[in-house]
Amino acid sequence: MTDTLPKIDRWNSEPLDVHTWSDHPEIKTLCDRLYDEAGLSVLEPKGNRKPKRTVRESLRVLILDLYVKWLKDPSISIGFNKSKSSYKVGSRYNGLHIPEKIIEVEALLADAGYVEELGHFHSNDKRFRSYTTRIRHTEKLRDLFATLTIDLHDIDTHANEECIILHDKYVFDPDDGANRKIEYRDNDLSEDEVVLLNTLRSQLQSYNALLKRTFIDIPSYTSSTFKRTISKGRNKGRQQTISLGPDNKFVVRVFNEGLKGHWKRGGRFYRGWWQQIDKEDRSKIYINDKPTLEVDFKAFHPNLLSNELGVRLADDPYDLGDLLLPDVVTTKEQQRAYVKLLVLMGINADSDKKAYQAFRNNDRKDKVASSLTDIQLGELLKGFINKHPQFDGVLNTGQALRLMNIDSQIANMVLDHFTQKDIPVLCIHDSFIIQYDKEPELRRILDRATHQVTNSIIDHDIKNIRNTHTGKVTGNIKGYEEPVEVQFHTPIRIKPTKQYNDRKAKFAKFLELSGYNQDG
Repeated sequence: MTDTLPKIDRWNSEPLDVHTWSDHPEIKTLCDRLYDEAGLSVLEPKGNRKPKRTVRESLRVLILDLYVKWLKDPSISIGFNKSKSSYKVGSRYNGLHIPEKIIEVEALLADAGYVEELGHFHSNDKRFRSYTTRIRHTEKLRDLFATLTIDLHDIDTHANEECIILHDKYVFDPDDGANRKIEYRDNDLSEDEVVLLNTLRSQLQSYNALLKRTFIDIPSYTSSTFKRTISKGRNKGRQQTISLGPDNKFVVRVFNEGLKGHWKRGGRFYRGWWQQIDKEDRSKIYINDKPTLEVDFKAFHPNLLSNELGVRLADDPYDLGDLLLPDVVTTKEQQRAYVKLLVLMGINADSDKKAYQAFRNNDRKDKVASSLTDIQLGELLKGFINKHPQFDGVLNTGQALRLMNIDSQIANMVLDHFTQKDIPVLCIHDSFIIQYDKEPELRRILDRATHQVTNSIIDHDIKNIRNTHTGKVTGNIKGYEEPVEVQFHTPIRIKPTKQYNDRKAKFAKFLELSGYNQDG
């Protein structure tokens, strides 16, 4: 078998996943062959001391991750860090205890012609990014991969992976390439913090187990992977391959500000492919082959702040009426969009200057927005505060991580409620996707959780376009003695592709072989 791939693209890569594992006999047989042909026996320890992971096990993790990338998109390379400090056997974030010896395993695979490399790049100039070595399967290894029948469902891509992550500070992308994860141990924490984290971890582990046995897909997609352009963060503009498969459903919670944050900063849920796609595509998601609805809070953080200050916001807090910069911002719709973005930036930023700069950097293609000066943006913000004086002195004071912690508490209560009932819900921070027939219960639980956490209620709405119907209702209820015309909605259904039906059948087979019952 022969094939050709483009040269390794440093940008088209994903970090090595040290939590990839399978006991499938095909993988064991393949790794035994590679162990012999690459001469890996020279790496075996000479003394009687047994490491937590053998050379063969390190090889299996590396080969499995190469195989997962090959299944998803053969052109993807792995960001492979050759620094020994990247493989700490006792690290909370190295659940399989993969040792630094994996660096030597990779080197011998490359010498044997199974792996190709693109060398690392290091710059002392902070204007330029440094890159780890990129590695990818060669044609020689791909020929062996092509003989395997093992599927993504047979591979645990998150074996022993920690789901409660601690970061030093907030970044837009929790998988940012910079090493921001902070180690923490139980003896670093108070007794109450240990109890809290054990509870949160147990809840999230149960939720991830539910996601694993849930079929989540988009019926109109002909492939289980697709390309998207990253719109924000340090990787803005890069192409990313998104998998809708079982390798991309694991959810983590990311807390911020290190141990000094005392688990009260951040805490949002991340990962899960539904967070990585555009909102238009989210409306097409099916859960267990049923259409879904997305329910989201209206202006959640501004409403939450305003409620804390004792004032209920108007239905549309961003509509300021008259144009404040008529020579530059020429429509009320444009002004409303800019005010909304500016207020959200003001909640995130800890100074006026940072808020204004973040506003201009948000979308460089919007020439008007990126050209607005600090004075002009100050006028728009002043207009908002004149309409809502309770925000005077509150915006641009670094409220984001505190508010994120509040919305994460609400999200955790919602997810835990439905997980206990074996009903999957997908979370995108302050919005939630659920099977359409469960929407009334979701909205009831949202209200209950919000009131329990904030002592107030914040309105929410359905994002999806739906079919609208009218019909006559009559009965023995006051007001309905005579037929009354009422309006009701049904979801817009999507005609499934053959490929979707194939993925559904494959998932059903996985459930059967795993002993799961999809209906609970």
